[in-house]
Amino acid sequence: MGDQGGVRASAVALVALASTIVCLLLLRGWRALGNGLPDVPWIAVGPLVLLIVLVLISGWQVRRYARYRRREGTSVGAPSPVSPQRARGTLVGAQAAALGGGALVGWYLAIALLQVPNADVASVRAMAIRATVCAAVALLLALAGLLAQHWCRLPPGENGDDDNEPPRGVSYVS
Repeated sequence: MGDQGGVRASAVALVALASTIVCLLLLRGWRALGNGLPDVPWIAVGPLVLLIVLVLISGWQVRRYARYRRREGTSVGAPSPVSPQRARGTLVGAQAAALGGGALVGWYLAIALLQVPNADVASVRAMAIRATVCAAVALLLALAGLLAQHWCRLPPGENGDDDNEPPRGVSYVS
């Protein structure tokens, strides 16, 4: 993550991999103490889908305003202005969704992987399927965060600065 780079897909993948390894180790230790794995109910998909929708809607609103600023000659369909605080909050939320989604991928994937050896039992297989579906939805959350972060970008030279310095790459709406 650089000053202008934002969260990269490789960082999300690294978080997912690290989370998977750490959760596998912790859950194996938890089971070694005689405890069962945490249950993954179908309702766990709901909040993840809600977060995906919220991140995409917020990012789309910033994108619409940023694109409209480039074509200021038209007044048809002008989106309402987005305050700098809201645009920054959208960017931070998108980045948090990307990294948090990566961490959740690891959590759910670890639960699914620990269920694989006993997947011939119907109840264990059902839990492995639920955990795999939740991992897939968490991956969609991470991708939605990366996409919304991309939507918060302005092309070079349109960052609204008043200095005479040439722009250095892509900046975010602020």
